[in-house]
Amino acid sequence: MKKQFISYLLAIICFQAGAASVQEQMEQNPAVKTAVEELVLANHILYDQNAVDGYGHISVRNPANPNTFFLARSVAPSVVKVEDIMEFDMNGKALNGDTRVAYGERFIHSGVLKNRPDINSVIHGHASPVLPYGLTGTTLRPVYHMSAFLGEGAPIFEIRNFAKPNPDTDMFVSNVELGDALSKTMGLQYFVLMRGHGYAAGADSIKKAVFRTIYAIQNASIQSEAMKMGQVQYLTPGEAVTAQETIEKTIGRPWQLWSERVKKP
Repeated sequence: MKKQFISYLLAIICFQAGAASVQEQMEQNPAVKTAVEELVLANHILYDQNAVDGYGHISVRNPANPNTFFLARSVAPSVVKVEDIMEFDMNGKALNGDTRVAYGERFIHSGVLKNRPDINSVIHGHASPVLPYGLTGTTLRPVYHMSAFLGEGAPIFEIRNFAKPNPDTDMFVSNVELGDALSKTMGLQYFVLMRGHGYAAGADSIKKAVFRTIYAIQNASIQSEAMKMGQVQYLTPGEAVTAQETIEKTIGRPWQLWSERVKKP
């Protein structure tokens, strides 16, 4: 009996230390199982909604350990499966002895999740409607209630300001320092543009992160069209706060729609 108790304690310690594989954690903790399965589904939704293509990725903080997160191995989002999910620490290091090839820009996720405890899910992609806003200095601002989370406008991460010693980089956020710099540029916002590259979005849940990503991209398309027609009426800061509070209570509705689309045979 004493040996069984000691074995039980050791199992708990190993689990808390992150020694258990993702699959084992899913078997031991229903919250982890839900998070991982939702993460897989979110990958498929983001592809279906043109928020990512062959590139792009989404992470989620481990609900059993806030100092680690789950992210797929380096594979196209449309084909992500449960067995593709890896676990990382907040420096982007793969855990559990997992030696599979990881996304080179996992530091986007580790940087934001480490520096923003209010954010539990991060998305990165290269959707073309948002790219001009990172190139021209024109601020991506909320033009309708669905994108109210953009607040007073999305900041722009300029990698040249943080790359040392040579500012001419490959444009990838490929180390801890650049991940931290990106998160600082993001500040207290939920969406940040990356000049000549793409975007990163965050939220306290996978569903909300997906919602914000899809509607930020829609906002970019609408704003671009509106600017061709004349003076754009943006949401005021007060409207943005109130609209965000209202609309984000209903994110289960589009999530159901998007889920059903990707689950169809």
